[in-house]
Amino acid sequence: MKSAGLLLLLMSVAAMGQSNTCPLQPILVKNVASQISVSLQSTSGKQVTAYHLGLPFFDVNGKAHLFPHTFADNVALTSQGKRKAIWHSPQAHQFLHPLANAHLLDATFSDGTEWLDDGSHLCSVTSVQE
Repeated sequence: MKSAGLLLLLMSVAAMGQSNTCPLQPILVKNVASQISVSLQSTSGKQVTAYHLGLPFFDVNGKAHLFPHTFADNVALTSQGKRKAIWHSPQAHQFLHPLANAHLLDATFSDGTEWLDDGSHLCSVTSVQE
C-alpha cells in the first residue's frame, strides 16, 4: 500500500512540474495590417509539432477584448528553435488596442506527449502595439 501511495505522490509531483515549465515561450505579438504575428522560442528540449495560442487585447482602460478564436499551427520546430507565425485575419482590424497578449494554450511534441496550460497563462507575452 505504501508503494502505491508513493507512486501516486511521484506522479502528482511530475504533473505539477510540467505545469511550471514553459515549452514554447511567446516573445513578441503584433497586430498590423490585418495580420497577427507571434514570435516564439522553443524551450522544451523536444521537437514541437503543433500548438494553440490565445490572444486577448487590452484597451487604454485595461479592459480585455478576447479575439474570437484561438490560433493554431502545425510545425516541426526543433528544440531551442525560433518561429515567427503569421495569421491573416480580416477581424484583426477590430482589435487595434494598445496592448496585445499571446499565451500558449497547449503544445504537442514529436514523441506524442502534450503540454496543457493549467489556466495560469505561464507561457505568455504582452507587447505594446504601435
